[in-house]
Amino acid sequence: MSLPENPENPREDTEAHDSALRRLDAARTDQRQKSEAHDATHDPVEEREAATDLAEANEELAAREAWVKWIERGY
Repeated sequence: MSLPENPENPREDTEAHDSALRRLDAARTDQRQKSEAHDATHDPVEEREAATDLAEANEELAAREAWVKWIERGY
């Protein structure tokens, strides 16, 4: 009987984990871009839209982080 490569976290290196990490990376990139766009905005109307976009990106990033943790912990 063979043991998993990482007995502490047998779910790492699975397709689901790899996919979750790719999506987390994409969410981080999106959040960073939205943050930079928000910081660069000076028009009040554009600033409001940029703030909404940034809030959505922050929520997506938090969800992706939680999903990776969920997969890694094996819940």
